Amino acid sequence: MIPSRGEPDLAAAVSVLRERFGHSGFRPGQGPIAAAMLVGRDVLAVLPTGAGKSVCYQVPALLASRPTLVVSPLIALMEDQVTVLRRKGIPAAALTSIAPSSERRLAEGLLTGRGPALVYAAPERLVLPAFRESVAQAQITRVVVDEAHCISEWGHDFRPSYRAIGAFVQAVGGPPVAAFTATATPATRANIARQLGLRNPASFVAPVDRPNLRWEVVRARCASGATRLLGEAVRRRGTGAALVYVPTRALAAGLAAALRRQGQPAIAYHAGLSPARRAAAQHAFLSDPRGVVCATCAFGMGIDHPHVRLVAHLGMPGALEAYVQEAGRAGRDGVPSRCLLVRLPTDLRLHRGRVRELPRGVRGFARRRLAGMRAYAAERRCRRRAIAAYFGENPPSCAGCDLCDRR
Repeated sequence: MIPSRGEPDLAAAVSVLRERFGHSGFRPGQGPIAAAMLVGRDVLAVLPTGAGKSVCYQVPALLASRPTLVVSPLIALMEDQVTVLRRKGIPAAALTSIAPSSERRLAEGLLTGRGPALVYAAPERLVLPAFRESVAQAQITRVVVDEAHCISEWGHDFRPSYRAIGAFVQAVGGPPVAAFTATATPATRANIARQLGLRNPASFVAPVDRPNLRWEVVRARCASGATRLLGEAVRRRGTGAALVYVPTRALAAGLAAALRRQGQPAIAYHAGLSPARRAAAQHAFLSDPRGVVCATCAFGMGIDHPHVRLVAHLGMPGALEAYVQEAGRAGRDGVPSRCLLVRLPTDLRLHRGRVRELPRGVRGFARRRLAGMRAYAAERRCRRRAIAAYFGENPPSCAGCDLCDRR
């Protein structure tokens, strides 16, 4: 059911925030987003990692008269969200391909029932006729699109199934839509809005700069040299956890083994592991305040580990959007943390080969994204200002990067 427009009941929202989530008030930037949702606006919100995107839609969902559908890209992410919500006594369920029949029945019951609830589903489910019919009859309050950059070929994690969301929204009666992501350039934001069919959306773009993060780039001559650099960085991380991104499954396993030989409690995470082993690796990392994980980009969406003191990348990602989002998982608690990129001689050759394999229509966008990433890695003045400029923001004063600290 689409909420009626009018003045948002922010007092009720703060009450929910306090009673259900244990917070005395909204963080900076959260309140206006929740207010726009409470009056039925379409919303496009870009908030950096750790800014609390989920609360922005979960609080309005609990003040609605009908369930809210959340489209999310990863099963692990959906299950984590549902587990946290249920611990707070909030009706929530996930429709996933591995869910037992009892969980699916619960999710379907919440979706078609009256009253507030949060039901999570992967975008692939939206194309199923039976699911569309069920949601249309339910008259849901809103569709929330998490990790909305996945809808855009201009983004860094394009997922074709996200393209079904716009048609789905129209097929189920056109409820309001809220799209959330951590990083998006102005062009990507416009593309997201167009693909989802957002109607005069209330747009919120938080500054990408986080002063507690220090940005560094180093060059390694070979893989063994990169391993030594990463081992040193992991040892120097202090009391917190470390997250090391690598480009391949083999490197995730090999680097984790190398770090274990150096006395670090490193584990590997990649899409080649079974769901049970991936879940175990994620749980081990989240439960260990000094955990170390070596992972491909399959790891990290929605990971809520506040004490990550180091996010390192072995090899240059193909887009600055991807790099900033992944590196932004450092220092979610506001404590100074390190973002380290270890460049390899093979970086550009690898990415140029991947670009050539893309459809002709998107190669130009991919080349421009790669050029932005390369420019950051080769920056000679200030890395923090380079990131801000790439995302169309006014360059801030540098609060810490390897280049400025050398002066």
